[in-house]
Amino acid sequence: MSQTAQIKLKNNGENHEFEIQPDETVLEAALREGIDLSYGCMAGTCNACQATVTKGTVEMEYCDALSDDEVQSGEILTCQARATSSELEIEVSI
Repeated sequence: MSQTAQIKLKNNGENHEFEIQPDETVLEAALREGIDLSYGCMAGTCNACQATVTKGTVEMEYCDALSDDEVQSGEILTCQARATSSELEIEVSI
């Protein structure tokens, strides 16, 4: 994606809205906005940053911590997920 995307993120009962730049992961954009998201390795192997996409699409560079079934049901790792749609809605599940 070569343009910014609008993201709505639900984390610990709080709703956040912000933009994600084309070169940012969901986690990078959230941290830039000062949102306290859980994360560990930032390499796609620990699943500490697991969340669910409820609207829109993302692409993950690497995802060793989730099964294919989890990915198909909308589970993502925010450290690896980059927006591929202009709008995203994500709910942090941990």
